[in-house]
Amino acid sequence: MACRCKVPRRFDFGGAMRSTAAMVNQILAGALVSLLNFGIHAVMTGLIVVVTHHVAGRTDDLHVFMRVIALLMVTVTVLTAAHVSEIALWALFMKLAGIAAPNLTVFEFAFENYVALGYGDVVAGGGWRLIGPIMALNGLLLIGWSVALIFEVMKMADVQVGRREKRSR
Repeated sequence: MACRCKVPRRFDFGGAMRSTAAMVNQILAGALVSLLNFGIHAVMTGLIVVVTHHVAGRTDDLHVFMRVIALLMVTVTVLTAAHVSEIALWALFMKLAGIAAPNLTVFEFAFENYVALGYGDVVAGGGWRLIGPIMALNGLLLIGWSVALIFEVMKMADVQVGRREKRSR
């Protein structure tokens, strides 16, 4: 009886090297844009620290509710501007690199990936399949950074949720 075993074809080293080079290029480009976004977020964090310290000093005499509102409005407004500008930077990169996503503008594609919404139905074309996951990782890191900053602002407001002051006897 004859053996019907498939003999594997020869491995295509040239194709593997081309795909590895393309992957490395995507990672390096994504890392560069991510570093620029980290810079934007660092500058905005510094701005939040300076402005919230100023607002905290001005709101010492207000009720804790009003103080928290003032501090959080500054923080969330600046963070929203930071995230939108970071998404716009991704969109600019995509536009300059000629990366297209079917049926979406580059800003919509960047926004969807940055917030890790993950519809999964749209993948960047032109050999840039990794750029979506790189954007998602960048967005997750920066959103986590923002959450940590919001918690720090809450601590600065001296808010102790659910605690009562001890009464002296």
